[in-house]
Amino acid sequence: MKNLRNILIAGLVIFSMTACDEEFLDTVKIGEQTEGSFYSNDAELIKAANACYAPLWEYHYNWGRTTFGNSTTDDAVDREDLKMREYTYDATAFLFTYNYRYNYRGILIANKLLANVEGKDIAGVEDKELQKRVVAEAKFMRAYYYYDLVKNFGGVPLVTTPLLGDELNKTRSSAKEIYNQIEIDLKDAAEVLPLKSTYFESNDLGRATKGAALAMLVKVCVSQASSGYSTQDFYNEEKWAEAKSYAEKLFSLGEYDLFTGNYHDLFTEAEENNEESIFEVQFYDSPKDDGAFTNNGNFTTFLNMPWLGGADPYGRYQATYDLYLAFEDGDPRRDASLINSLQFADQWILDGETPGVVSEDLTGFSNYKHYLSKEAYKALGNFRNSPINERIIRLSDVYLLYAEACYHTNAEGDARTYLNKVRERARQGNETILPDITASGADLLNAIYRERRVELCGEGHRFHDLVRTGRIEQELKIDGYKVKASLTRNGDGTYTVSDSGNPVYKATNLTLPKHLYFPLPQSEVDNSGGLIEQNPGY
Repeated sequence: MKNLRNILIAGLVIFSMTACDEEFLDTVKIGEQTEGSFYSNDAELIKAANACYAPLWEYHYNWGRTTFGNSTTDDAVDREDLKMREYTYDATAFLFTYNYRYNYRGILIANKLLANVEGKDIAGVEDKELQKRVVAEAKFMRAYYYYDLVKNFGGVPLVTTPLLGDELNKTRSSAKEIYNQIEIDLKDAAEVLPLKSTYFESNDLGRATKGAALAMLVKVCVSQASSGYSTQDFYNEEKWAEAKSYAEKLFSLGEYDLFTGNYHDLFTEAEENNEESIFEVQFYDSPKDDGAFTNNGNFTTFLNMPWLGGADPYGRYQATYDLYLAFEDGDPRRDASLINSLQFADQWILDGETPGVVSEDLTGFSNYKHYLSKEAYKALGNFRNSPINERIIRLSDVYLLYAEACYHTNAEGDARTYLNKVRERARQGNETILPDITASGADLLNAIYRERRVELCGEGHRFHDLVRTGRIEQELKIDGYKVKASLTRNGDGTYTVSDSGNPVYKATNLTLPKHLYFPLPQSEVDNSGGLIEQNPGY
């Protein structure tokens, strides 16, 4: 089910990040494959399409996604980088640089495919439908990378063709222009991409699909319609209706459903690419690739596993007590999403050891969605080589965005229906918990916001949700949040969680509109010779 992971791009000169036109560099070695001779048959088109996904595997890229989406919020704390929580980071932070560069690397790969394949009569390509499909995959991935950029940094340079050396320095396009291009690409992709079910027999799950393109259009339209961006050039309340329409097209495909098994199993290797999955990054344990950062595993698992005071597990990110409190009493998703530190320590003690504690425990909790048992973790060829896929878009995410869009288009009944679909799945037949929401008005909208927090916690959505809905300052700075819980073993295998008595943490340095976006990497600003302007306030 993970053929896509075999991207086979090493050594292909077509994916070089630079271009030169000096004559001595134009010399072609006998037998060497060049960009001009590539894209010549079906197999090469598949390799080129596979390469478009390559940045999604890179460990810094996933590291940044976890950091930006979670540890800048009331959901998580980064044990080694408190500047993110404190909003004292600056433009030299390395994760900004890696996120920016890997997104543009993906855009470059997609642009090269499109320039060489779209609309071309390629004699050696026998499957013309495959040619159309790989073009659509490239457009989907280009849109994906640009959406990540525009959410994180606002307007960025818009590049839709491969650039030569004298074209590399580009000024920033407006965020509105970026969103326009994203929508063009996703609409084109949605017209051509196959259904997810098409890939079951070919063992090709993980590729972009029609459903993934429609889901991305929902997310892109919701971003533009959300009031937290009311001062931005792309803000458009009419996008709520478009988001609703795209979601309904997705639902009408009949390809997806909420996973009905144990909620925690949703995030295990056994349930990858299940009926709820719309788009996820494919990882696997590759014991022969034993370099710390050159394997094919999911680095996010390594970062989120709880901390025992050594190099493994690493335990960089910890969930907050505030997130624990956000779950309603009895909600099974709480224990399925969060593992308390004593519980983890008890699972990981060695034979003959007495129960221990998690070293340098900041909060009392870790993300249970990114978790491997001690046995599974120790069996890895590389501790950073988790085989667990990264879930990017799930149906419950789209259901809740649809509920939000319904609310904003005067369809509160539909909003409640789709909100309650998520809650019904969560209660797993126990009618004494998580009752259906019957509220209306602002109470209904707040219920949708709360449901998104608990349903999607630890999956990288929280920061953007707070920013786009205009709640980040209220939640993090004015109200603040509780970071650490007090934990007690009860002696019967259970644990008591209580308030530690520590003061509420407030992100006093958070400032709007500055922190609507992260700073562009200072190295990129400097390298442009001033053509790229830094975001205000940095």
